[in-house]
Amino acid sequence: MKLQVAAGQLRLRLSEEELALLTADGSFHHAVPCPDGSNACCRLTLQADADAGDCEGDLMDLRVALPRDAFLAFAAERPRRDGFAFACGPLRIVVEVDVRDSHRVRRAASSTAGQSEPN
Repeated sequence: MKLQVAAGQLRLRLSEEELALLTADGSFHHAVPCPDGSNACCRLTLQADADAGDCEGDLMDLRVALPRDAFLAFAAERPRRDGFAFACGPLRIVVEVDVRDSHRVRRAASSTAGQSEPN
């Protein structure tokens, strides 16, 4: 996962592999090493009963809850350049799926499917 913080916005970009883990397990955890040897942690969870996204914690221990149905519908329409966005206080949270990774995975799948079986 890539994190970007800028001007009141927190952007989280997932690879296809990370998205698969999130959708299969209902959660995904990513640790970012810090210069002092500690880790900053970001946890994404899908919540069936949520109507909107929510965020708790700080940049050292961030927990982002996404509404399961709405996020899965968003992810099903990939590749797409926009993100699943919501406001949490003064911060705008945007969860994206890496467009280049989505294209790469689809190309690999179509080329594998297009290869014929040897006789």
